[in-house]
Amino acid sequence: MPQIFTVYQIVLDDDLVDLINKEGFDCHVKSKARLEAMMKGDVRLGVQHDCYTKVAEIVADNLDHVFHVGNMGPEDRIERFDQMHSISVGDIIADADGNCSVVAKFGFTPLAQSLNEMVLKAAA
Repeated sequence: MPQIFTVYQIVLDDDLVDLINKEGFDCHVKSKARLEAMMKGDVRLGVQHDCYTKVAEIVADNLDHVFHVGNMGPEDRIERFDQMHSISVGDIIADADGNCSVVAKFGFTPLAQSLNEMVLKAAA
């Protein structure tokens, strides 16, 4: 049965991208957090430093369906709130009950309860 899932991503603005290009990923906690999330699927730094942004809500049946819609559409199932890239490793997806999962290299990993609460609190 379809439900609304919330997608959280680390959004890098143009100024931060320019800084990263100039000084490298170690120049800012947000860029380090994104690199850790993308390369290792480790979202702890990003969650602890409030680097994640609620970028969209997607109507889908399950996490696999969210991944498909977030990458392939259809666009009418996505309500965007901020700049959003395709769903990939390190992104966080919350279901309608507030259970968060991290997109992993293969499938999804449930977010630890303490981090789950931090994500939802920051989004409120």
